[in-house]
Amino acid sequence: MDFEPFLETLKLQRGCTEQTIRAYRSDLGMFAMYMRDRGLSRITQVTNDVINGYIGQMQEKENPRFSRTGLSQASIGRRLAAVSSYLEYVRGTSNANIRNPIREVKRRWKKNTAPKPVDQETLDRLMEGITNLRDRTLFTLFLCTGLRISEMCQLNRDSIVVQVKADQYGRETILGSGEVIGKGRKPRRFYVDDQSLEIYFEYLTGRTDDNPALFLSERKQRLSVRAVQYTLDAWCRKLGLGHINVHRLRHSYATKLANAGMDLLHLKDLLGHDNASTTHNYFRLTDNTLAVGYFSAMEFLNGYRPRSISKP
Repeated sequence: MDFEPFLETLKLQRGCTEQTIRAYRSDLGMFAMYMRDRGLSRITQVTNDVINGYIGQMQEKENPRFSRTGLSQASIGRRLAAVSSYLEYVRGTSNANIRNPIREVKRRWKKNTAPKPVDQETLDRLMEGITNLRDRTLFTLFLCTGLRISEMCQLNRDSIVVQVKADQYGRETILGSGEVIGKGRKPRRFYVDDQSLEIYFEYLTGRTDDNPALFLSERKQRLSVRAVQYTLDAWCRKLGLGHINVHRLRHSYATKLANAGMDLLHLKDLLGHDNASTTHNYFRLTDNTLAVGYFSAMEFLNGYRPRSISKP
């Protein structure tokens, strides 16, 4: 099975990033290995039994990273989705008679798209415990920009532009902003608050090299996606925290802004979502946010009338 024409289509027609292409190639490679191990080599040999067997193998696979047996439902769902997309590609381009048995398999492995922000106590322990300036700057920027990991790795030392603006009273505000190429190769603007800029400036001041990349590895190369996750894993182990996927920092960013009262459409643009329904998932508001919204609305509806209330 030759997956490269399909992957090229994803890249050119759908605008998928290199990271997405690598993920598809890896997932399809796993399925091809499963097929080869059973003496199967043709796409026409993919049947319901083959797919059910593949699912069973994934459920029984040793998962030492999380000290358990079997891949997560999200991982199984992702791998099945990759194979299903490839089968649909073959059907549409070369063999309309190809069956896609994944469509007929009970879909218990749908990807869980519910946001999973990191709780504030864990975030505090993490950020207070990181003593390396590069790493502290890196994860501070994740939490204040909501960038995806691939977008963060794009950043150069001059990617963040800082402006000082004064209001009508002469009070100055420091504003940081930049632009990245997000999903679908779409440019997107991001912003950095003044407190985060302080550690960013401290980090840049300490740089003595001339490499344009904002974050470098120990070998003085641009920090890779894999290295970023490895770095976060290392700090979690050192500080006695559970595993945190870097993408959950983006969930934390979005959830905080939603609870701070940010408009849904504004948050949609900041996150680079195509569909507002995706952004709406982050509006799982806290009781405090709901209470503030309720009493503010009631004041507006009833008219603000200060009064004393006698307790019973």
